[in-house]
Amino acid sequence: MYQAPDTRRSARPRPQRRLMGLLSGALGVGVALILAISWQVSRQAGLGSALAWLGAGSMVLLAVSLLFLRELGHQRDAQQRMERALHDSRRRLLAQQQAWHELRNLQHEAGDSDFYSSVLNSTARLMNVPRVSIWLLDDDTMTCQASLDDAQVGEQLPIERLDGYLGALRESPGLASVEAQQDPRLACLNGYLVRYEVVSMLDAGIFVGGELRGILCCESLLPRRWHAEEVSCLIAVSGLVSQFAESLRRRAAEQDLHRYLHYDDVTGLPTLRGLDAPLERHLEAGRFHLGVLRIGGLSQINETLGQRGGDQALSLIAQHLQRYMDLTLSGIDLARLPSNRLVLVMPDTTRDVAHQLLAELLETLNAHPWWVNNQAYQLQFALGIASYPDHSGSVEQLLQRAELALKEARHDTRHGVAFYASELSEWQQRQNLLERELREAIRSQQFCVYLQPQFDRQGQLRGAEMLLRWQHPERGLLGPDGFIHEAERSGLIRPIGNWVLEQAGQLLAGPLADSQLSLSVNVSVQQLRDEDFVPRIARLINRHAIAPGRLTLEVVESLLLAPRISLQLKALRDLGVELSLDDFGTGYSSLRYLQDFRVDEIKLDKVFIDVLQQCDDAPLARSIIALAKTLGLKLVAEGVETAFQLEYLSRHGVDLVQGYHLAHPEPVADFVMRLQTNPSLADHG
Repeated sequence: MYQAPDTRRSARPRPQRRLMGLLSGALGVGVALILAISWQVSRQAGLGSALAWLGAGSMVLLAVSLLFLRELGHQRDAQQRMERALHDSRRRLLAQQQAWHELRNLQHEAGDSDFYSSVLNSTARLMNVPRVSIWLLDDDTMTCQASLDDAQVGEQLPIERLDGYLGALRESPGLASVEAQQDPRLACLNGYLVRYEVVSMLDAGIFVGGELRGILCCESLLPRRWHAEEVSCLIAVSGLVSQFAESLRRRAAEQDLHRYLHYDDVTGLPTLRGLDAPLERHLEAGRFHLGVLRIGGLSQINETLGQRGGDQALSLIAQHLQRYMDLTLSGIDLARLPSNRLVLVMPDTTRDVAHQLLAELLETLNAHPWWVNNQAYQLQFALGIASYPDHSGSVEQLLQRAELALKEARHDTRHGVAFYASELSEWQQRQNLLERELREAIRSQQFCVYLQPQFDRQGQLRGAEMLLRWQHPERGLLGPDGFIHEAERSGLIRPIGNWVLEQAGQLLAGPLADSQLSLSVNVSVQQLRDEDFVPRIARLINRHAIAPGRLTLEVVESLLLAPRISLQLKALRDLGVELSLDDFGTGYSSLRYLQDFRVDEIKLDKVFIDVLQQCDDAPLARSIIALAKTLGLKLVAEGVETAFQLEYLSRHGVDLVQGYHLAHPEPVADFVMRLQTNPSLADHG
């Protein structure tokens, strides 16, 4: 916080000293007058020449007394000038404090243009200068972003010529120059200074993430000697601009993530996650239909014209659907699903009316020629529909049942539309069978654990993520994708998850006891809802005598929103267990929860890294890495599959990496054997 220097002097008895001086002067004058009168009387009495010395002494004493009184007058005038200067200094410092607090409050509410405008006006008023400007740096140029002089806005200066000036700002955040055009530190700016007739200049650096990213500049057209309090004030204001720039960077990253996760780049339609608000509206209404629309024939376009051609066709379909619905079927919400599918949410109507309206829509789509690169293509559309709440009370299950209806619709060559049948479906039968098999798997211990190694940037083994596998007696080794959703639906995820945690404790206390390796374990929301979960973890740590920091629990970011679960997570941190935010960005709640509730690390999801297979940069990955650094969090990148991805992530400061390029998941026995045969893979305690 900006603090004004204390300008108060130590308490001294000034009035008393002044009164003593006046009395002394008056006494001297009085004595001189008495002596002068005595001399006059003596002369009249004829006392002779001896009294001449008395007269001379009187005159000398009178002159000295008058000089003393004059000096006192000078001191009084100097004291008054000093008090006025002190008063003016206090007034300026109070004005600086007030302006600083106003700007600090404004930075949380205003947009960048409003905030910059307020900074410029406040700084000009405090510094009493005609021209204030804000300059921002990128890799190549220093650009005037905002200025009280409109002619300066947009002015660009090449970075390569500004080494001396920028170096001076990096060494000292405040650069004051009385004769700017003769200042060797500003020699590289001489052309600019002459063009804008700058005589004196005071600049302060704007630092973001520890790097110089801009300058707050005050320019005077007359010679100006800058006071220390003015330099301190400008540095304080530039600090606010730095905070605002950091806030803008976070806000931009948050908006990019929101747009990336909630809207489809190809069609401009919302993703299923972006459909949350419309779905809430339909759920409140009580009844609606949810349809899954499949687009057949896009593979032919992709094979002929490449993916860009297929994307163009998808975009045309989305535009056509939106126009059609605006004219004919108002109130229907659209979203993009993977695998050439769209989802439609239709307000409540009778089943017959909905079937008729949607059959007409499909007839239009099937008859429409789709022109891509001057070629006409004929596509085939089919639509499966499930109704809320008749077919399910959950959106996820409605989607599943609409997908089942879609399979039926693809065989309906007449309309291409089918509603979900309410009788027990084949899918439900499979789920029931899967639940029975899961219960048997728990009873007969068919589950096992694989470990996926995690390495630091130097290639040193630092730990592993525990991955659940099911050794199915008929279907072989199954990954979690084949059974985890049913385990969560049936509640069996609790005993399965607790078994995995016990395996982690045994590993850390057994084969990995002599190492410093840590183990990461995924934890489900159902486990965290158990009141006994935190005590269970405490018992696990005590029973196996393991360091709590070697156990990392991975949670999805949506759990940070639930108050009860967030209390559980805080209790786990109090135990010393580390918390990791899994699949960061894909579950997207809000970045502000990372500030309100602290975790130890975030995991950069594979979806943000995959783009490095097609191009040499990943802006969203860079944004998340920057956010992790700003918040002081460890960052783990998963799904690293190429040497380029590894080099890119290491160069940008990712702490740990895991993926097929480095090591595949492997059975515990293989992991331990490799560690024992090559101890240099990891640090040992």
